[in-house]
Amino acid sequence: MKAFGKLLTIIMLFSLLASCGGKPVATQVPAATQPPATEPSLTAAEQWAKDNGVGPYQPETDDWAAIEAAAKKEGKVVVYANSGGVEDLPDAWYALYPDIELDAADTDGIDTKMQAEQESGNVIGDVWFNSDGHILFGKFLPNQWMWWFVPRDVTIPELTPDYPFAIARHSVDVIGYNNKFYPDGCPITNIWQITEPQYKGKFFMEDPVSDVSTMAKIATFVQNADAMAQAYQDLYGKPWDTDELAKPDASGIEVENAGYLWLKKVTYNGVVVLDDGDMVDAAFAGLELPEGEEPGFGWTGYSTYETTLDGELNMSPCFGLKPVMGIYKTSFMGIANNAPHPNAAKLFIRFILSEAGFEPWNEIGTWPAAEGLPIPEGNISLEELKPQVWEMDPLFDWNNVSKVRDFWAASLLTAK
Repeated sequence: MKAFGKLLTIIMLFSLLASCGGKPVATQVPAATQPPATEPSLTAAEQWAKDNGVGPYQPETDDWAAIEAAAKKEGKVVVYANSGGVEDLPDAWYALYPDIELDAADTDGIDTKMQAEQESGNVIGDVWFNSDGHILFGKFLPNQWMWWFVPRDVTIPELTPDYPFAIARHSVDVIGYNNKFYPDGCPITNIWQITEPQYKGKFFMEDPVSDVSTMAKIATFVQNADAMAQAYQDLYGKPWDTDELAKPDASGIEVENAGYLWLKKVTYNGVVVLDDGDMVDAAFAGLELPEGEEPGFGWTGYSTYETTLDGELNMSPCFGLKPVMGIYKTSFMGIANNAPHPNAAKLFIRFILSEAGFEPWNEIGTWPAAEGLPIPEGNISLEELKPQVWEMDPLFDWNNVSKVRDFWAASLLTAK
């Protein structure tokens, strides 16, 4: 019987294995209780961006029919721009969008204005259209006051994850000279020559203390200190830090590199700061300069050359100046957080990135950023221009502009 019992047990075991396809039977263990999956919580600003399809929440495909229909219901778009060119846009805009009011003007203090609107919760401006990239990336982006939107059907080659905002155009500020007084070309070949005694009081620029854009531009000389040092060595045959003004002075501020030294020498050589670009141009390139008086140089927009072609100025850029003849700057566009007309803002950005929208800036000294737009007639190519200019770095400028401002102000005081 015992043998029979063992046999019966073996038969039942084989039967069980056969019914399971020859595989061992897994023991069923209740799964641990898991909380339901949830999305990370969004800030109020992120939720607004998600609801309106901007910034990281922009869909893979833009539904322009739906965007335009929503924009017509909004009925308006408000644009803060740092260029008078926006005031030439209405005809082209209304030809496309007659039902959407365009409120766009050359606006002073855009960053101050838009920051106040964000902090008060009373947002009026929809679109940031401004070249102060250091403020956009250094303050507005981290505070979620501004969102990017780039139409999916537009290609802007320079865009990166770190710099995602739509770029309207590029332009250049240059060291300019009076081409009537100097008919054979720019009389200097090295930017350090501007700081020499013969040009004392002969360098004109907008006041960087009151114009934040100009201050950010001159910070670029500090960023490119190595090139400034090499240019000093090439001109004078000695290191920059052997210069008399490289030593600490009554300001107590250390001259850290050759970029700072150039700024200090400019102030000590009697730089003339003026209220606006028109005054700068008139000072060195005007038609009515004193007879026989050497006019010097100006820090001005390359686009001013258009005015020269019209017979109203005598300005040419100092092409070939070492180590640099100008600063390459960028005009960015963004949509304000809680913008009252977000869909109309999207239309406006797409419009500016079109040939019709670029038309007010279709001039020498300006280059469109969107791929496929024609380069203004008379411009040199970017391939020829870029080796002669330095591109502004928004994050460097943001992190250093206050320090540069303090150094500049202290140098002006001690220079007197």
